[in-house]
Amino acid sequence: MARRPQPLPLLVFGLSALALSWAVLQAGGLRLVLAFWLGVWLGLALFHARFGFASGFRRFLLTGESRLIRAHFLLFALTATLFAPFLATGVASGFVVPLGVGLLLGAFLFGIGMQLGDGCASGTLYHTGSGDTRGLFTLLGFMVGSLLGVFHLPYWQGLPTLAPGSALEWFGGPWGAVLGYALWMALLLGLYLLVARVERARRGRVEPLWQGQGHPLFGPWSLGVGALALALGSLLTLLLLGRPWGITSAFALWGGKLAEALGVPVLDWALFQAPEFAERLMGSVLQDPTSVMDFGLFLGAFLGAALGGNLRFQDPRRIPLSTLLGVFLGGVLMGYGARLASGCNIGAYLGGVASFSLHGYVWGLAALLGTALGMRLRPLCRLAPEVKGQDLLQGRGAREEAL
Repeated sequence: MARRPQPLPLLVFGLSALALSWAVLQAGGLRLVLAFWLGVWLGLALFHARFGFASGFRRFLLTGESRLIRAHFLLFALTATLFAPFLATGVASGFVVPLGVGLLLGAFLFGIGMQLGDGCASGTLYHTGSGDTRGLFTLLGFMVGSLLGVFHLPYWQGLPTLAPGSALEWFGGPWGAVLGYALWMALLLGLYLLVARVERARRGRVEPLWQGQGHPLFGPWSLGVGALALALGSLLTLLLLGRPWGITSAFALWGGKLAEALGVPVLDWALFQAPEFAERLMGSVLQDPTSVMDFGLFLGAFLGAALGGNLRFQDPRRIPLSTLLGVFLGGVLMGYGARLASGCNIGAYLGGVASFSLHGYVWGLAALLGTALGMRLRPLCRLAPEVKGQDLLQGRGAREEAL
């Protein structure tokens, strides 16, 4: 039975969004107001489609169910296709990162942290926005881990790396970009078919991406529609900010501001000494595009939950201490890992693959390996187990699906 929208939370959303829009306009101008509303759109899409990354990795390893993994590859293909003309002509810059030990270790730690924190970077924001109060502890851990990562980053950046560059530039010239694009799409198609084959072999069927579509405003959305919505939001972010969508650099900024307020000399650290980061640290968070989009993402998930009648806040006092410690540790690992790997599931995984950078695939593989270890640690934190062979399509509105 469909739930009705919740009027009071919708009113809270409207007032909060208008107040933040005005504050952002005064602090950073119209461009950042648009970035804020892009964040709202992305948060709404993540919630309505239950578009998870941590759960996608976990379910694939546990049951062979590949629906979320295939949705990732569909999202990557759509976003890369939309990005290609703007990246090839230099209108915007992608996220292209060298391959190295820091990337591998950072993504591996992030994979462990996703399972302990019960969500990824985008998932933490949209789970918290939709009422999962455990996310507040994950966010705190994210800030702590990000600060540790910033402090240790010069060491990891000093290790040898391999820089293959963008696939659009591998062969040179306009036709070389076309060839690079074709190879990239072939690789994504091959991965899509591979995980689908694994699912068919283990489960006897392959779940469609377009099943489960509900009301266009109140949700839920199918994963296919979610991928389309997220790809569109990613393109608009690229055109508005000149670079792909990112999330976790804001957590390092928030952690830096908090540490500075507590007397920690973060301005003496190498990364914060760079003019760009020092300026962000000294300025308002409402002048930081990533922070503004993160606020929007949080409110977008709040809006999605209120529209679907699903907004329910957990009482933190009823959450076991071991669970709170586990999600905090998961946040620490994700924050540290994201700094080493130059991004999270959005900035490195989605942003890397959409920017035709091999580091996106490497990030995904290392995070999958980390997930395998993190799954074994989840029971220690009394996190909800998943039933082997459980059908993802059952209990569509259940919170576990969105984790």
